[in-house]
Amino acid sequence: MISTKSVYRTLLCTSLLLITNLLITSLWASSSFAADELTYEIIAERTHKPILFTQGLLVEGDHFYETSGLYNQSLLVTYPIAEPTSTWAKISAPFTKKQTIPNQYFAEGLALLNNKLYVLTWMEKTLLVYDKATLNYEKSMSYAGEGWGLTTDGKALIRSDGSSRIYYHQPTDFSITKTLTVTNGDREMSQLNELEYVDGVLWANIWHDDRILKIDPHTGMVLAQLNLAALKAQVKLDNSEQVLNGIAWDPTRKAFWITGKQWPKMFLIKIH
Repeated sequence: MISTKSVYRTLLCTSLLLITNLLITSLWASSSFAADELTYEIIAERTHKPILFTQGLLVEGDHFYETSGLYNQSLLVTYPIAEPTSTWAKISAPFTKKQTIPNQYFAEGLALLNNKLYVLTWMEKTLLVYDKATLNYEKSMSYAGEGWGLTTDGKALIRSDGSSRIYYHQPTDFSITKTLTVTNGDREMSQLNELEYVDGVLWANIWHDDRILKIDPHTGMVLAQLNLAALKAQVKLDNSEQVLNGIAWDPTRKAFWITGKQWPKMFLIKIH
């Protein structure tokens, strides 16, 4: 006759075995979907004005366009990719053009589409539109939620808001046409910040993280990730808010310009 205690012991062992197998299967599945690690090489570097609290960065022709955040200090600026040769000029050279953004706004992501510069604001739920040639203000549009990063695929404006969500907007009225959730395996990737769209792929900074994610813009799946901790270590930084933030594709050089908030340097890197 089998005792009740023996039955319980058998059931307990069977349950523990099943739980162990489930945990192993779950861990294997998660690791099998973990994003691949990309590598990079630095092919050039240049100075970056440390007054710029970089939020959005892009390349157009032979110039950078950049938004700098913070209340009462936000700017939209443009300056040449080629910098002066003298040390003094590198530090003191003025911007080609500069537009002060009204004090009530904290400027965030930046995108260029059809000769218009679109500037997100952090919590003001307002998209500011400027003329590319003059940097003159043209109009504003409203949206729900926060504004962090902004880019374009040539048709839609693509926004992050600090969560794991990516929003596609109609440029004419900034209405939402599609929403994605960015995932690495079964894990949602939050704190998405500055964005760049290149050749059918979306790239995203993670706030307070040294990684850049390579994302499928149709599914939200993370395809790979790039760890730039070693690059950041080459920059002399004074505080924890000088985070990696700024991804700009340079079509002439076929590489990415990378910088951070109030960094004194920018790096041109090729990703492998």
